[in-house]
Amino acid sequence: MLKKIVIASLLLAGSSSVAFASAAPYVGAALGVNTLTSTSGTNFRGVPVDVFAGYGTTINTNLYLGGEVFLTPMTGTLSKSNNNLRTTYGFGASILPGFMFSDHTFGYIRAGVVRTHFSSIGENKTGGQLGLGMQTNVTQDIDLRTEYVFTAYSNVSSAKSPKSDAFKLGLIYKFE
Repeated sequence: MLKKIVIASLLLAGSSSVAFASAAPYVGAALGVNTLTSTSGTNFRGVPVDVFAGYGTTINTNLYLGGEVFLTPMTGTLSKSNNNLRTTYGFGASILPGFMFSDHTFGYIRAGVVRTHFSSIGENKTGGQLGLGMQTNVTQDIDLRTEYVFTAYSNVSSAKSPKSDAFKLGLIYKFE
């Protein structure tokens, strides 16, 4: 009987710490540098502007879990060696599992899917995303984020297996 009480107490304590973990919705914006390449040799460098909204929480003292939807309403052109691989906008969703380094800083992995418009050829393609990032508090409600995101797309009519490498810096407002 004592064993059952101890197990029930541990389960209750564990579930209450998850239920009362600090959770917050957030919105943000990011600016980055993006390089888009393919096996056919096409290359495009741009400046994507992202806006996003999400919800994140610590699920225990060291683990973070978040979900996010995002929109890239525009990508400015830096350079292009071939006009066949230019992108202009996209949207998608990601999950962000992470590890808390301190009370104010965590690292995370981004895993998601994106739908991107290849403007010069008029095609929309879906890609898978993987990335690494770090986020830290600047104030109680504002965070600073930096991340690297790799995206791989299915074949586009003029380019075989396009891939994207993006480095981004973002600012986040949390509704706590």
